[in-house]
Amino acid sequence: MVLLMLLPVTAAAQQTNDINKPTRTRVKDHDNKDKKQDKKEDTQNNKKKENTSAPQKDEKPAPGKPEANKPTGDKPAVDTATKKAEAPKPKPRNKVNTENTQFDGIDVSKHQGNIDWAELKKNPQIKYVYIKATEGSDYVDPKYKENIRNARKNGFKVGSYHFLTNKSSARSQFQNFIRNANRDEQDLLPVIDVEVCRQWSSQQLRDSLKVFADLVEEYYGCKPLIYTSEKFFTKHLGRAFADYPLFIAKYNPSQPNIGYKWVMWQFSDCGYFRAVGGNYGEVDLSRFNKGCTIKDILYTPSKAKPKSSVKDAVDHKEKPSQVNMKEEKNKPAPATSKKQQEENKKKAEKEKKAKERNKKLAEEDAKKKAKEQKEAREKEERLKKEQARQKAREEAAKKEADAKAKAKKEAEAKAKKEAEAKKKEAEAKAKRKAEAQSAKQQKAQNANNKPKKQAGLVHGGNQSRLSQTQRNDSIRSAQQQGRKTNKSSADND
Repeated sequence: MVLLMLLPVTAAAQQTNDINKPTRTRVKDHDNKDKKQDKKEDTQNNKKKENTSAPQKDEKPAPGKPEANKPTGDKPAVDTATKKAEAPKPKPRNKVNTENTQFDGIDVSKHQGNIDWAELKKNPQIKYVYIKATEGSDYVDPKYKENIRNARKNGFKVGSYHFLTNKSSARSQFQNFIRNANRDEQDLLPVIDVEVCRQWSSQQLRDSLKVFADLVEEYYGCKPLIYTSEKFFTKHLGRAFADYPLFIAKYNPSQPNIGYKWVMWQFSDCGYFRAVGGNYGEVDLSRFNKGCTIKDILYTPSKAKPKSSVKDAVDHKEKPSQVNMKEEKNKPAPATSKKQQEENKKKAEKEKKAKERNKKLAEEDAKKKAKEQKEAREKEERLKKEQARQKAREEAAKKEADAKAKAKKEAEAKAKKEAEAKKKEAEAKAKRKAEAQSAKQQKAQNANNKPKKQAGLVHGGNQSRLSQTQRNDSIRSAQQQGRKTNKSSADND
C-alpha cells in the first residue's frame, strides 16, 4: 500500500470544524467556500476605506475651519468613524411544515439536541429514522446511543449511518462503525454518507468507498445504502456504485436525475418539528422513489448471515490501487493530555457504573421473572388440586345420590311387596272365613236332613263317638280349611 503524505495543520483544523457542523451542511459549505472568502475580502477592503476616510478619534479640525462632520441643521451629528459595522444577518430559511408536507422519514444527529420521541411519534408520516453513529476512525456522535435507544423504545424503525472522511483508512473507519452500531439494534440497512473529496482524487474516493462497502456487506450480510448529493454522485461515483441502493440528496422541487435507479430522495434539510430541541427544530426530510417502500430498506439481523466474523472482515485485504489508505500498524498512538486522561478515567468509571447498574437491573429482572414463574407454577398447582378436590366432591355427591336413589327404590319395592303379601294374606283369611262359614252352614243343613237315629250319640264308657258319616264330613271340612286332621279331631267335631 502506498502511504499518503502528512496533511498540513490547517487540514486538521478544517476537519475539527467540519465535525462540529451539521453533516448535511458540509457539502454546501464546501461548494460556497470560495464565494464566502471573496465576500470576506471585499468586506475587509470596504472597512479599510472607511477607516482611512474618517477622522481619527484624537484628530482635531484645523483652526478657523468648520468641522467636517458637523451638520448645519438641528439634528445631532453622527460619528461614522466610531460606528461599528453591523454583521450581515443570516438569510432566513423557509421551514417546511411537516404537518401538511408529504414525506416518509427523517435523519438526526447531535445537532438536533434533545428530542421528545414520544411527541415525535404523533406524526404518522415518519416510517423510518436514520441516526448518525460515527465519523472517521474515532469520532462517535454523542447523541447516538440515546437517540437509537429512545427511537426504538417509541416504536420507530431505525438505522445508522457513517460519515466517510479522507483522514484515515476505510478499514479503521469500518472498525469504528461496527464498534458502535450494534447489528442487533438495526431495523434498516446501514448507510455510508459520502459528501467530501478533499485531498482525494475521484478514483481514490471510489476505491475507499468500495473497500468500506465490501466490509459492511461482509459483516452485515447486505449491501449498504450510499448517501450523497446528485451532483457529487454524478461527478465522483457514477456507474461504479449504480448497483447499490442509492439515497440521493437534492434540495429542489424536481426529483434527482442521476441516470440510475435510486431508492430515497432527501428533498429538504429544514423540516420543522416542535419535538426537536436543537438546530432550530429543523430536521432532514426524505421520501421514497415511486415503486419503493420501507421493505426496500428493511434489515433483519437474524436472517442476514455475515460472510465472515468481525476479525476476518477487518483483516480484509485492500487493492493495491488504494493509494489513499494509510498504514496504521506502525503509527504511534497519539499522546493524551492530562485533561483527556481525566476525561477517559471519568468515562471509564461511568461505563463501569453503567455496567454494574445494568447487571444489577438484569439480576433483579431475573429474580423477578423467577419469582413470577414460581408463583405462576404454585398457582397452577393450587388450581389443579382445587379442581381435583372439586371433582372428588362431585363424584362423592353423585355416589351418595345414586345410593339414596337405590335405597329409595329398594324401600319402595319392599313396601310394595309387603303390601301385596298383606293383601294376599287378607284375601286368604277372608277366603278361609268364608269357607268356614260355608262349612258350618253345610254341617247345620246336613244335621237337619239326617234321621234322628243317626243323629243320636252313642255313649260308651267316658267317651262319645260320632257316626262314620259325620266323621267323614268333618275331615273334608278341615281339609278344605287347611287344618290338620286325625280321627280324634274328627270325633271331637
